[in-house]
Amino acid sequence: MIDKILNRKSNSYYHILFWMAYVALYTLMWGSYEDAYWEEFQQLLFLLPWKMIPTYITIYFLMPKFLYPKKTAQYVSLSIILALAMGLTERYMVWTYVYRWFSPEEEHWKTPMLYFPKVLNSVVAVYTPVFVAMAIKLQLFYYQNDKINKALEKEKAATELKFLKAQIHPHFLFNTLNSIYSLSLSQSKKTPEVVLGLSKFLDYMLYECNERFISIGREWEQLMNLVALERIRYEEGLSINVSEAIDNTETLIPSLLLLPFVENAFKHGADNEINNSWITIDLKLDRNDLVFMVENSKSPVPPQEGLDTDKNIGLTNVRRRLELFFPEKHELKILEEEDSFLAKLTIDLSTITELMRQENVQ
Repeated sequence: MIDKILNRKSNSYYHILFWMAYVALYTLMWGSYEDAYWEEFQQLLFLLPWKMIPTYITIYFLMPKFLYPKKTAQYVSLSIILALAMGLTERYMVWTYVYRWFSPEEEHWKTPMLYFPKVLNSVVAVYTPVFVAMAIKLQLFYYQNDKINKALEKEKAATELKFLKAQIHPHFLFNTLNSIYSLSLSQSKKTPEVVLGLSKFLDYMLYECNERFISIGREWEQLMNLVALERIRYEEGLSINVSEAIDNTETLIPSLLLLPFVENAFKHGADNEINNSWITIDLKLDRNDLVFMVENSKSPVPPQEGLDTDKNIGLTNVRRRLELFFPEKHELKILEEEDSFLAKLTIDLSTITELMRQENVQ
């Protein structure tokens, strides 16, 4: 309610300024011919209602009802009728009163009231402020429309991102529970340790990742927690090589963006049918240029479905998130050989800084 009252007061303020500017401009312009500023000011005030009426009818009735919905023919027809009516009204007021009050000695009233050049002059005089007000209103209309459309797009993208991020939780949980199940079947003493590790990782996913962005240092730390969990499970059956070179651990990235690559590598690289299974994880961050590579061994036996299919929620998910966060600012290369699978992600993270700046401005 308070916002509406403030908006109304603000609109009234701009309307007053508009008409004050109109009167001041025309007083100076026409009054300068014979230094008759006071007389000109009085005439403008007297005739002002016949300019205000068509202005407000146009911007508050004709434009919303006919121009914005693109009912052009109706808008033009009604505008012409309004222009003629207001032009004739002003011509009548000038012919009946203004001539006799301000210049009786010139006897302008002897010219017929419906003298076409004079009527046309009145129409132009009436519609000058109307056209200016229309131009301002149209600019505001298109600006607000553009703002609304951008807000809707942003909301749609945010909703989609939340949905994509939500998919990660059950997908990761399903795979990790399968690992715990395998350990429990063999009555491994490592089962409690893995359960504890999973608990810590889920705490990170469910509570720390509520923000859209997280520091790359924290994201890398949790990826290493995941690697530690998998080391426990596979022991010597899997060789894992990890390297990182991060120049600024506080650099922000979308939360859980890198997880699907690592998860995918363990899912397909640590296969019982592969001799000497291996996984290589490499992360480099130089200023805002991130390069993340994950490569893993691959079973010689073709799976029933490819590694990068719609059923693989992880990579499908991450592709869409990259499109939403970094349009034209990222490159994802997938290279699948007979015995290996490589995913290389390159991102310009400066986009995040700009995105956050725009959000703070809005």
